[in-house]
Amino acid sequence: MFPLGDDNSDRTITPIVNYTIIGLNILVFVLLQGLGGNDAFTYAFSLVPREVTAGIDLSGLQVVRDSFGHTGEIRLYSSPLPVYFNFLSSMFMHGSIVHIFGNMLFLWIFGDNLENVLGHIRYAIFYLLCGFAAALPKVLMDPISIIPMLGASARSPVCSADIFCCFRCDRSVL
Repeated sequence: MFPLGDDNSDRTITPIVNYTIIGLNILVFVLLQGLGGNDAFTYAFSLVPREVTAGIDLSGLQVVRDSFGHTGEIRLYSSPLPVYFNFLSSMFMHGSIVHIFGNMLFLWIFGDNLENVLGHIRYAIFYLLCGFAAALPKVLMDPISIIPMLGASARSPVCSADIFCCFRCDRSVL
């Protein structure tokens, strides 16, 4: 089920941070990722656990193996910024139009409610912290992985828990 909307009759502020975050996500996807077609940008600024744990920027063709011994290749591109910046950059990237549509739909419907309760600054900080919190388990659980991670879809359960705690009685239109 996808939510179609919610009741914002009690909203007291204009959710400018939420609108800005949605705009940034769309701009990154359209202009920098080229609607998902710019592999050089996407692979340079995605979060790669081995880069974070080793502190080095991997580039070139990388061989990956699954648990059955099958191999594949991933071409990684170097970034002009430190690898730790990719914790932030990967939060604003998406793998497909469906990916960004789903994330922005949930952000549009539920983000304004959180911003209304938390305020602009605390909501911005909360959003970024949830993105870091969503990426960190991937790095900790598979620190030698060279498989890039992008998008902060894992941030959604963290934000959803906060939404549930704050808005148990509010109604969303499903």
